[in-house]
Amino acid sequence: MADVILGRAGSTVLVDLDICVKTGGTTRQRVTLRGSTTPAWVTLLLLFSIVGFLIASSMTSHRYRVTLPFTHAVHDRWSSNRRLGWLVGLAGAGALALAVTIGDRFSGVLVGIGLVLLAGGAAIVISNSLRNNVGIRMTRRGDLVVTRAHPLFVEAVRAAVTEPLNSR
Repeated sequence: MADVILGRAGSTVLVDLDICVKTGGTTRQRVTLRGSTTPAWVTLLLLFSIVGFLIASSMTSHRYRVTLPFTHAVHDRWSSNRRLGWLVGLAGAGALALAVTIGDRFSGVLVGIGLVLLAGGAAIVISNSLRNNVGIRMTRRGDLVVTRAHPLFVEAVRAAVTEPLNSR
């Protein structure tokens, strides 16, 4: 998978192409991704201070809204698998809470089950995100970059960018 710059962080970007960002196939379907992103150096602050990370993150974050050509089947698969991962993780947290409240001879088994479910839920969420969704990050110069995009989509964007993309 490849990366491509779409515009400035903190802006609304509309990519008006007919090539799916994840599969590279032709599609007329669109998905709007909303969120916020911070520079990569902010994450390094987690090694030193959680409070410092939170302060720097709130001060440097930029909101974005990106509308991409995205096949709904792939996006829906990501959404349902994400929900499954969270439910598995929640079941693991419930098993841990039950182990703490029961406190009898089965609590060790419940702790083991809870930890396995928590790890399984995290694995589902992470692998699903890598496989079925794109990432959005910010460069040092403040550009908005879509990561894990299909190479055909990246080529189409680079070919179409003879002038700046429609960005509000």
